[in-house]
Amino acid sequence: MTNEVKEGVLVISLVGNLLGENTNAPVMELLKQNIENGTIKVVFNLSEMKFINSTGLGMLMTALTKSRNAGGDLALSGVPDQMKKLLQMTKLETVFTVCEDEKSAIQFLNNTK
Repeated sequence: MTNEVKEGVLVISLVGNLLGENTNAPVMELLKQNIENGTIKVVFNLSEMKFINSTGLGMLMTALTKSRNAGGDLALSGVPDQMKKLLQMTKLETVFTVCEDEKSAIQFLNNTK
């Protein structure tokens, strides 16, 4: 996982598998710290993701909720085809904003709220 703030948006780039507590806890701690510091818009760049399970999806849902509760929003970028299918099957494509790339996700978030 790497992260940086670009144009006031926290960009978290996930790599590999998003499977459980060992992966999710550092991401949620990073999100919490940034929200406390006023960075409430978040992009998850998933272009390097290989696999995600239900625990990983739950973490993304929690991150979305925390961001929106703080007055911000969250977008996903670079979503691999396998994960797009998973979002469609679970109807979560109607919940998350999915953008082609990181740049368009940042642009979307900075043009809302």
